[in-house]
Amino acid sequence: AIISEMGYVLTNMHVVNGGRYYGIMLEEETDVFYADELIKYHQDYDLAVLRMQKRRAPIPISGSGRGLVRGQKVVAIGSPLGLFNSVSDGIISGFRQLERVSMIQFTAPISHGSSGGAVLNMYGEVIGISTAGYDDGQNINLAVGYEYIRAFVQGFIR
Repeated sequence: AIISEMGYVLTNMHVVNGGRYYGIMLEEETDVFYADELIKYHQDYDLAVLRMQKRRAPIPISGSGRGLVRGQKVVAIGSPLGLFNSVSDGIISGFRQLERVSMIQFTAPISHGSSGGAVLNMYGEVIGISTAGYDDGQNINLAVGYEYIRAFVQGFIR
């Protein structure tokens, strides 16, 4: 998810871990934009910020005081199995503790390759970043929530 007009991109740490050069594809663009700057990361939250040279309007991060609730509709955007910017919908099905991080459990179908993609509310705000799913279950997926994201990206967004 693009979080700043200055080219800052939020993703998962496990997506960029071990890399030195990152290709970023953007909607309605034919070129791949490259980043070689891993600006910040947090291992426990599984979040990372990259910077690319391309400028683009950011996706707002939720924080307006609208709390999340079970049953709330969500949309997940990712690139499952390499299928660029696939969109799926579902609901928040619960809130789980994974190690020391509270996670949003959601039902929007995602597959391998969706990690680091945005989970949005119906206002188009980022409420989470897809982080994990359970292969043994159906549509049991987890996202790092916006509270952690806002704290992590403080200073990068206005």
